Amino acid sequence: MKTKYFWILVIIVGAILMILGSAIGSQFYTVLLEQLILAGFIGPEFIPLVTSIMVVLGYIALYGGYSVLVAVFFILIKWSRVGRIIITIATGFGVLGLIIYGVSWAVGYFSVDLSATWQTILDTVHGIFTFDSGMALAGTAVVVVGKFLFKRAERADKQEAKEVKRSSASNPDSKFCPNCGSELPVHANFCNKCGKTFD
Repeated sequence: MKTKYFWILVIIVGAILMILGSAIGSQFYTVLLEQLILAGFIGPEFIPLVTSIMVVLGYIALYGGYSVLVAVFFILIKWSRVGRIIITIATGFGVLGLIIYGVSWAVGYFSVDLSATWQTILDTVHGIFTFDSGMALAGTAVVVVGKFLFKRAERADKQEAKEVKRSSASNPDSKFCPNCGSELPVHANFCNKCGKTFD
């Protein structure tokens, strides 16, 4: 349980870094929409609907750090799935940006010769992703890692709760401390291990 809240705190720190670094991602969704329309993947009757969806996604990406803070609020009020979806959208641009920056760095570091076409494509894609500072880049990475480890901690908590429930059902003469999980006699009103009192 405590591990889960630690990762929520890590996500908040990453969001603050994103806000301070102004990671701007809305341009990506605008370019994506234009390319989908130009390629003919979206019929004329669906353009207004897809445009509306892309505008919402663009705003979530534009205010990435703020979106992550809203997502943390949803997680804290037990709407974890909604919170994780918002974090995924808010950092989706950042993850693509990290990949593009990694590829650009590797091409420059290893002096890879690219054809003029590929170099133009790489430069164009690199220009779409704007990290105004190292803080935004670090913030995005911290949020992505925090979200992944939060999900693992949440899964571990659910598994632990199932095991406690299973073991308490098998032994009707005992109960478990809700704070630390220690096994106690069924009539106990406090925990010897952590000192928690309960009814």
